[in-house]
Amino acid sequence: MNRRDTTRDDDGFSLVEVVIAMFLFAVLALAILPLMTGISQRSAENRTTLSATAFAREELSKIQADYPSTPGYTVTSCAALRTLQTRPAVVDPASGFAARVTVDACPSTFPASVPLRVIVARGGSDLVTVATRVRVGAA
Repeated sequence: MNRRDTTRDDDGFSLVEVVIAMFLFAVLALAILPLMTGISQRSAENRTTLSATAFAREELSKIQADYPSTPGYTVTSCAALRTLQTRPAVVDPASGFAARVTVDACPSTFPASVPLRVIVARGGSDLVTVATRVRVGAA
């Protein structure tokens, strides 16, 4: 029997089919690569923002502990609260975050609440701002 006369099934892939499949996979990979790069950059930015927010909330909780808003507990003066703006920024050595406090203008009538913000920055650019109000009972 001659091999040319016999019919046989071709179960494998030809070299052309393999090259075409590799080309299609390369095109898909090149299309997905920018998306993956953007996702990883966004993830790093989100981690930084989350860490900065946690640092700001920690500083804010210290302020709220120093100036409680419980009526009758202590009387916080607006002048004492405004001294928070003059203190140097609190720096976290591990992350390089610097937290500074801003206090809005004192009200004309008391008791009242004064808006207060903790702003966290790194490298000269502000990352997050966390705000609250502190109750004051005197000028």
